[in-house]
Amino acid sequence: MKSSIKLAVACGGGIFTTTVVTDKIKEILKREKIPNSIIPQKITEIANMTGVDLIVVTSKTGQQNKAGIPVMIGMPLFTGVGAEEFEQELLTEIKRIMAE
Repeated sequence: MKSSIKLAVACGGGIFTTTVVTDKIKEILKREKIPNSIIPQKITEIANMTGVDLIVVTSKTGQQNKAGIPVMIGMPLFTGVGAEEFEQELLTEIKRIMAE
């Protein structure tokens, strides 16, 4: 069982969407009292990324991680459309990962 979660938030190139989504994830995890660390990444790095438990991307992508790290599309946290549903999916996935 993990005591904290390590996430990567990846975007297509700019930093703005990554910052917005990272801040929202931090708020969610703080509210849920889940210790965490979040690092920014580029979407082009998803396939070879290691050292994190979960990858959240800010745009649609078909990329998978070669090491099997789950990839979630976090755009609802940026647009607000479907944000509540995504938040629940995110928390479910984080709790599943932490229970391993």
